[in-house]
Formats: sequence, C-alpha cells, structure tokens
Amino acid sequence: MELNLRKCNICPRMCGVDRVSGNTGFCGQTGTVKVARGALHMWEEPCISGTRGSGTVFFSGCTLKCSFCQNRQISAGGFGAEISVERLAEIFI
Repeated sequence: MELNLRKCNICPRMCGVDRVSGNTGFCGQTGTVKVARGALHMWEEPCISGTRGSGTVFFSGCTLKCSFCQNRQISAGGFGAEISVERLAEIFI
C-alpha cells in the first residue's frame, strides 16, 4: 500500500482526510512534520543502543490517545514545531 496524504492512510485509523490542503485528521496534524524533540537518547535499551546511545525524535500527533501516556503533552497536546523534511533528515543524521 502506498502512503497517501491527500486521503490519509498513514496510521491504522485511515481517516482519509486531505492533509496536504491543511485539514487535520484524528491525529490533529496537517501534511507538515511537527516535532517536539530530537536528541541523543542514552542508557536505555543498552542491548540495542550499545555504549554510545541512540537517537530519538518525538513527533506530535499520535493516534492512540492512551490515557496514561508519559508523553501525552507531546503526542496528543499539539506541542512542538513544524519543520521541513530537510531539517528532519538533518536531525536523523
């Protein structure tokens, strides 16, 4: 299946909203990338991250809406800033 932002099918809810036009679906996000934090992530899951840690990016707009989410302010509260895809690539690298 090909991802489609014009009839959004990115998450399992498949709400079908046209995010490219600026409309928001269940997640509350448009077609832009909204990130709350990008940083090195140290000392968790050492069997995968080794001694140098790993990277983490916290995106806004989770569709699960778990009531006890430790990152609820970020994932469901609209916290964060819109960034370009190019900036996101820089953060990943």
